[in-house]
Amino acid sequence: MIFGLPLVQQATYPFQDSSLPAEQRLDNLLSLMTVDEKLSCFFGLIGDARFGIRGTGSVEGIHGLSMGGPRVSNRFPTTATTTFPQGIGLGATWDPDLIRQAAHAEGFEARYIYNTNPNSRFGSLVVMSPNADLGRDPRWGRTEECYGEDPFLNGTMVTAFVKGLQGDDPNYWLSASLLKHFLANSNEDDRTKSSSDFDERLWREYYSVPFRMGIMEGGARAFMAAYNSWNGIPCGANPMLRDVTMNEWGNDGLICTDGGALKQMVTDHKYFPDMQHAIAGTVKAGITRYLENARTDLTTTYKAGLITDQQVDSAVRRNFRLALKLGLLDPPEQVPYAKIGGAEKPWLTEAHKALARKVTQESIVLLKNSHNALPLDKAKLNSVAMIGPHANEVLLDWYSGKPPYAVSPLDGIQAKLGSNVKVEFAA
Repeated sequence: MIFGLPLVQQATYPFQDSSLPAEQRLDNLLSLMTVDEKLSCFFGLIGDARFGIRGTGSVEGIHGLSMGGPRVSNRFPTTATTTFPQGIGLGATWDPDLIRQAAHAEGFEARYIYNTNPNSRFGSLVVMSPNADLGRDPRWGRTEECYGEDPFLNGTMVTAFVKGLQGDDPNYWLSASLLKHFLANSNEDDRTKSSSDFDERLWREYYSVPFRMGIMEGGARAFMAAYNSWNGIPCGANPMLRDVTMNEWGNDGLICTDGGALKQMVTDHKYFPDMQHAIAGTVKAGITRYLENARTDLTTTYKAGLITDQQVDSAVRRNFRLALKLGLLDPPEQVPYAKIGGAEKPWLTEAHKALARKVTQESIVLLKNSHNALPLDKAKLNSVAMIGPHANEVLLDWYSGKPPYAVSPLDGIQAKLGSNVKVEFAA
């Protein structure tokens, strides 16, 4: 046993033989799976219990794993994780290597949680991050998730984050990075039915740049299609998925819809007449996974002949390519990241605490310092006033995890100044 994971014995099937080429292994696995098992791979876990393949789901991870916090229901097990500044703060560091370190810590925690909870669905190795969208307008409700408005800055940070999440091993990934939301998602009103309309030059030189860099330079092999349309075609059914991201950029892995986006192509966009034609259209475009419960509709679509066995196999193969890279089809003793575990929780280590503090410090941007007023000399201070409703609070957003500890601005100032300086607070 390695941290509770059973060692796979001598290979029974060719897909378990790690010495064989990857595609040959997947050929064998697909030949053994039933249609129902293949259709299940469009939802939930990437795995197959009948063959002893432990699956993995997905977890939000814009600035730390969301294994707790505002968006996680009490119905699911939770745990604390290291929380870094929001994406817009990460971008403000202007430091790709520091971002890579933060993402690597996040990937390490994802693998730790997965390894130390082997008998449950608790823990996921597909991390829905980074947000490669561009923050064109501060009124967009998701601006805090992205790195800024400049395509090169965003692409550089996206690439660094992907590399951090996936690790440095030449054969296996620490975790899998899933970029979102492809593409031109930066409008808040009616994005479940609106269309972002612009020409191919703007598509190539602006909106798609961070995604292209994340895939071609960072090595990501998964992304999420956006709710909105591009030039009248919903992103989840748009030919650009196959024509560009697969055929030009080389993304041979998972492409998923956003939550509820499949149904919205029928009800909001009114692009397809019903769910069966929506499924057929998205599978043909390149979608391999849905973030909503549409299993009955998928089965009906298949039985009606609207999608073929070849199309189903192609989609399932692309999902399992991630499983291969994560080492889920190989003996744990062969996968270096399967050894991550132990009693010490990584989010409580001094290394992860120091990194969270370092990233937070580097995210602070001083726009103006009239007459060199800062830094204050605490030896010359008698009192300091902290004013504002959030001075004594650590704010959490929709994708925040559950911080293992919290230091508010008021707490930090008081600790820094010590007992010789009076610190007053007014909301």
